[in-house]
Amino acid sequence: MAARLRLTQTELGQKLGISQRVVANWERKPVALRAEQLAALADALGVTADYLLGRPDAKQPAPKGPPGKLRVAFEKAHKLPRHEQNQIVKFVEAYVSQYTSKAS
Repeated sequence: MAARLRLTQTELGQKLGISQRVVANWERKPVALRAEQLAALADALGVTADYLLGRPDAKQPAPKGPPGKLRVAFEKAHKLPRHEQNQIVKFVEAYVSQYTSKAS
């Protein structure tokens, strides 16, 4: 699942507040996760806990955030250094502000 989202073990670990080594261990052998760990993992991967538990009727929640190309662009931007991310945020906010003021 993390591979489908193109998350490295390190990135998934950062989202969960755990080390890359713990994530690698989870991938190598079955482990009993606490309820809060399972919930956090499901949230980080954008799936339900039922899905992670292998329940056949588990429905996938609708993706959160922007659709399509915009999502991909923001996922790429997320990997940039924080100061570069801040520049992107400023640009997007200015653009949206300018666009919405023209539309009014």
